[in-house]
Amino acid sequence: MIVCKECGTQNDDDDLFCGGCPAFLEHSGERIDDGSEPEPVTEFAAPERDGLVTRIKHAITGDHLPPPTGSPSDPTGPAGSPGSGTAIDADAELTDEQRRARALLATETAQEPAETATPRSAPSTTTDGPAGARTPEAVVPQEARARPRKVKQPPSRTILPGDLICGACGEGNPDTRKFCRRCGDSLIEAEVKKASWWRRLVPTRKKKEPLKASERPDRGTHGTVGSKARVARGKFLGKLAQGRRLLALLAIVGIGVGFAIPSVRNMATDTASDGYDSVRRVVSPTYSNIPIDPDRVEASSAFPPTDAADVTDSNTLTYWEPDPADRDASVTVTFVEATDVEHVLVHPGKQEDGGQVIRPDPRPRELLFRVLDDDGSVNEVVATIEDEDGFQTVELGVDAAVSVETVVINCYPDPVVTVCPITELEFQTKD
Repeated sequence: MIVCKECGTQNDDDDLFCGGCPAFLEHSGERIDDGSEPEPVTEFAAPERDGLVTRIKHAITGDHLPPPTGSPSDPTGPAGSPGSGTAIDADAELTDEQRRARALLATETAQEPAETATPRSAPSTTTDGPAGARTPEAVVPQEARARPRKVKQPPSRTILPGDLICGACGEGNPDTRKFCRRCGDSLIEAEVKKASWWRRLVPTRKKKEPLKASERPDRGTHGTVGSKARVARGKFLGKLAQGRRLLALLAIVGIGVGFAIPSVRNMATDTASDGYDSVRRVVSPTYSNIPIDPDRVEASSAFPPTDAADVTDSNTLTYWEPDPADRDASVTVTFVEATDVEHVLVHPGKQEDGGQVIRPDPRPRELLFRVLDDDGSVNEVVATIEDEDGFQTVELGVDAAVSVETVVINCYPDPVVTVCPITELEFQTKD
């Protein structure tokens, strides 16, 4: 800490100028430890000023001024005047070079015209004023010099909201200072650092002021040290804990009584089981094939010896193939009851044992699925089938589906062809 000797203001160690006055702390400050007390500032009494009569006397007589050069009272006057006996001794001590320089200077002075001699080196005197009074020396007007501008530099510390920004050097200062800590400029018209817009929207907690030596924090009713707000919060939390314990006790009693009654026990078990199944279907769903009645499978045509029911017989060695003349070939599967259909597994073309597609026989490229629900609405899904072995999954996601019609749009390898076989269609639902 640095204490200003001019005004006694305490400043930080890195401050250059005082915060209470524009004093430069390097000259007018005293660095002390934080634990020691600053030394009292010594006040110097101003010199006593002469009275009015004394000042008038000095103005008339001029005895308060130093005697003019060459007066009898001046022991160092020029040679030839009283009191200048020491000048001869001084000339004796000069070297030859000094004597030649003095003689040369005297010769040049004697050759100058009298009218060009200017008494600029000696002050002029007037005869109208008191004896020994001097008049100001004439000075040639000089060109006005431009005052150097103070260049703003980056602040030496982070500027916080509420700090005063010096207009001369850009340094941030606490709001308690009156002068800049770096350049000593006045902070009366300094700009105040504003907080960000989002900080102004969020309420901030006030800083706790440190307690003085004579102050004590509030004491609670139970003798513990703490504020009144902390004690009240503790009472509220205590009542809340008692309420939770009471609710837990009532829940335990209700569960015990409920399981003692068979009807209540069955209802609770069914509810818990349904809840578990609902959660499992969302988190980790499983699927199973929807059973299909062969008599409920119909096709627009079938090329012998294939049949429409072969597309749902769960046998990958059999297949349904439409008549070559049927350009809009389709097969329709009607469910026994309305069922939620999540997706369908498509086994394209003719397949050998192991799921390998027989090529170059035609196989479906694009299929159209028309799903009819129990409300009579039709949902259409167009799926592109990759030319790969095995089966491919097509998402349908229709609730309460009644039937599904599958239409062949085009086939591999020639897109113009619209007639191709399908080995198997497996419709699945969530368990």
